[in-house]
Amino acid sequence: MEINLGGYSEKKPHFLRLVLWRMVEKMQWMLPNVARLMLLRLFGAKIGRRCLICRGAKFYAPWNFECGDFVCVGPRAEVYCKSKVIMGNQVVVSQDSYLCTASHDITSPVMKLLTKSIKIGDNIWIASRATILPGVTVNDGAVVGACAVVAKDVPAWSVVVGNPAKVVGIRNLQKEE
Repeated sequence: MEINLGGYSEKKPHFLRLVLWRMVEKMQWMLPNVARLMLLRLFGAKIGRRCLICRGAKFYAPWNFECGDFVCVGPRAEVYCKSKVIMGNQVVVSQDSYLCTASHDITSPVMKLLTKSIKIGDNIWIASRATILPGVTVNDGAVVGACAVVAKDVPAWSVVVGNPAKVVGIRNLQKEE
């Protein structure tokens, strides 16, 4: 299917699958985690073991989502994966966060759609209401602070906050007592 808006056209190769996914996703709030994981996998998501997808988390196109083991996507987090979103192991995406792989070409008269993948490494925390924009890589061990807007790659083991997100520290792990 193709949609035409005044000269702008965008191919919708997965239109029927998206419609079906939207209907299924609306019912997920009443399902236990194991059923939500099963549905995401049924629609093509690659999900590791011992993951938690909280009620209310939204995925645009689950076939573009991959994550490792021990990943948690919090309530009302939105993964707008028109392109790939790839997460490593031990990642926490807190409530109301937004991971967006699409934008528009502002130099195009019809605002042509642009997509770029998001890559999130291992041992990462994306705090509440953070936004990760298209093409960003969040490297291993990083922390993205609450409400941060990340438009550039985040260095390994750094802490970023603000809009636009800036490095404010280095994450040092303490020994467990």
